Amino acid sequence: MSHASQPSHYENFPVASILCPKRLRPAVASLYWFARTADDLADEGDATPEQRLADLAAYRANLPQQLGAIIEAFQLPTHHLHELLDAFEKDVKDTAAGHRYQTRTELLAYCKLSANPIGRLMLHLFGVHDEESKQQSDAICTALQLINFWQDVSVDVPRGRFYVPPAHTESMQALCAWARGLMMAGSPLCKRVATLSSWRFGWELRLVVQGGLRILDKIEGQGFDTNVRRPKINKWDAPLIFWRALWMPSCSDVIAGMTTPQTYVQEKAAKSGSSFYYAFLFLPKPKRAAITAFYAFCREVDDAVDDAIDAGVAATKLAWWRKEVGDAFAGQAHHPVMLALMPALSQLGLSGIVRAEHLLQIIDGCEMDLTQTRYLDQANLARYCHLVAGVVGEVSAHIFGQTQTQTTNYAHTLGQALQLTNILRDVGEDARKGRIYLPVAELQKFDVKAHEILSALHSERFVALMRDQAAKAHQIYDTALLLLPAADKRAQKSGLMMAAIYRDLLREIEHSNFQVLNQRISLTPLRKFWLAWKVQAFG
Repeated sequence: MSHASQPSHYENFPVASILCPKRLRPAVASLYWFARTADDLADEGDATPEQRLADLAAYRANLPQQLGAIIEAFQLPTHHLHELLDAFEKDVKDTAAGHRYQTRTELLAYCKLSANPIGRLMLHLFGVHDEESKQQSDAICTALQLINFWQDVSVDVPRGRFYVPPAHTESMQALCAWARGLMMAGSPLCKRVATLSSWRFGWELRLVVQGGLRILDKIEGQGFDTNVRRPKINKWDAPLIFWRALWMPSCSDVIAGMTTPQTYVQEKAAKSGSSFYYAFLFLPKPKRAAITAFYAFCREVDDAVDDAIDAGVAATKLAWWRKEVGDAFAGQAHHPVMLALMPALSQLGLSGIVRAEHLLQIIDGCEMDLTQTRYLDQANLARYCHLVAGVVGEVSAHIFGQTQTQTTNYAHTLGQALQLTNILRDVGEDARKGRIYLPVAELQKFDVKAHEILSALHSERFVALMRDQAAKAHQIYDTALLLLPAADKRAQKSGLMMAAIYRDLLREIEHSNFQVLNQRISLTPLRKFWLAWKVQAFG
């Protein structure tokens, strides 16, 4: 296949961009073309498996003519090129045999052939040869390959390729968490190569890492379902990817190639492009460090419930977190989140103000999701919202810089408004987990049956119910804003940013006529950033 006739390809990352030094761009482009051509021989068209294998064998034999000049000029280790061809041949054979990957071990063995050689070839071009860099490169490349698998289910399955293990052994949510963990483990390489080789290479690698993580965000945004729709990076993601790349940890945060507690919580908070994350960006560094660690704690305990397939496993995880909170406040933290949170609170003088009981209450709220899937009335739901949102608001207000006692009432009320917005946005998603947070009394008031929500039946009665709940949410937002003392308004701007973003989301939900049973309505990253900036600039 000639270069000119290659099909166009979508990528999650830049290839031989302007960041790549000019002298290396032809080599990088040639390696990309080599890999893509081999991929097309294995994938494109309607050739038989036998013909595909013959074409790949011929391509392998012609390798000196294809890349001879580049190989000689840069003394490329050719065994990596042959590993890539081994992977493409394996794809053809596995497809013909109807093979399905069953375990992570199998996938890692495939990635060792299909992805890791690319990273090692790039390191070679940039003159980086130490073993630690190679291991970090392998982690990034494996993560990118896995993310591509999770992203391309709707493309691969029709072709007879099954890279995703069966659902009864691995949930897509767990697989995405695995890929994210590998990416985080390899991410110190971005700074490492900037020091050892080229700042350009370091920056290009930052964008590669953040592009992969952004795809994971989008998979999560689709409810971890890629069977029909393939998530892609688009131009609206560029500002967020660049911003995240800019704020990746500095060299001082990379110790012996290990992810520090501060790095860990930053990645946890950045996950999914949460609206909270945008509100943190404008804080002074000490406050940003504390709120990021606290938010990461909230994510950890929430994920302990949502990620677990078995309720018993989730309960065990929450029990572990209860002990970890007690240990941390006794000066014996173990988890990266608590190792980041405790000194950050101390630096702000909040050690005696933010107490263990605050964090334990949040765990109590998450535990309610294991034992309760329905709420009788608003008072019943208010208890849940108090634990998972009101308490979070109170702690956040202290971190932002509370000076007035009444600010606690504002923060608690705002937290409940944010939680109600979440509930309205996630009605369909929660129903698929068997949960209905809208109170039974409210459903009865509008003659909406629980089974209608569970079966995603959109009706005028449902719209009336949702319109009433949205009005209640707006009222709670108004009440919260009235409770904020003028003396604390400047310090509490981050909370006001969250209010602006979530209220705009609520309006989007209303504008959609509450089409939330089969989709998750969200704001674009650029819109979230714009809303946060407006509050920062104009109050």
